Amino acid sequence: MEWSIKNILVVAQKEFADNLLSLRFISLVSVFAIILFSFSYRASVKGINIFETGFIDVTQIIAVFLPLLGISLGFDSIVKEKKSASLNVLLTHPLYRDNIITGKILGGMITLVLVVFIAVMVSVGTILLVSGTQVAFTELNRVLVFTALTYLYLSIFLLLGIFTSIISKNAINSLGNGICAWLILCVVFGGFIMMISSTVTDQSVFELGNNENVLEVNAQLQKLTPVHYYSELVMGHPSMSWGGFSRANPDAIILFNTSSTLGQWVEEYWTDVLILVLMPLILLIMSFVAFLKQDISN
Repeated sequence: MEWSIKNILVVAQKEFADNLLSLRFISLVSVFAIILFSFSYRASVKGINIFETGFIDVTQIIAVFLPLLGISLGFDSIVKEKKSASLNVLLTHPLYRDNIITGKILGGMITLVLVVFIAVMVSVGTILLVSGTQVAFTELNRVLVFTALTYLYLSIFLLLGIFTSIISKNAINSLGNGICAWLILCVVFGGFIMMISSTVTDQSVFELGNNENVLEVNAQLQKLTPVHYYSELVMGHPSMSWGGFSRANPDAIILFNTSSTLGQWVEEYWTDVLILVLMPLILLIMSFVAFLKQDISN
């Protein structure tokens, strides 16, 4: 391996430019921006103050659907180069594998900064402007933390997309693998885990309020998906995946609720923050190792 900052930045710049000029990227960002705006506008019209109650509807849209945008950024980043044989051409120049994969990941992560910025500006910005909520330093800190958490969360799916791009034979397989992972982790996970909990405990899912064993097993299994950690960190809610059952703690500390301090929030959820940091780091390492060991001659 031989690191070259110049080569890495060239690859990253090309990846960033390709993403911005992609019709797929522009279309998805536009659709999600419109959806976030509509939900945020509705919340602001209802007079919801996010610095008291949070905004669970908008957070659920981000938690469940925006990962699809992250996957779309990465699913063909490597496999398209392999199928066009451009990787072999690149490697005939003084450009090493570690430079290529690092530049690809860096370009995707920079693009994700733009995605998160748009998501936060459309969602939080709409609510603040329409409702006329005053924003001081305390509230601004919450928005910045929310932005960082959203970036970490979506980076998991970006890197998952890049990893599937490395191990897949073509872009269609890579996209299929990415969508399957998104559906399992973000959409149907809650309902699936609820059924498993009922089977393991031999208790009915139709009387969840009275079945403590089901609820306990369900709560533990929810920790297998990144949606759980993002939901807890932002809304103090165990999960936001569809079809499941989550018993929220009425005393949970909500990130946007300024009645509690950020210090109290960190003390309550520091393990969730750590896990949310480790997940993309693990996927980054997996992608890096998989690409370096892969035979790309064919």
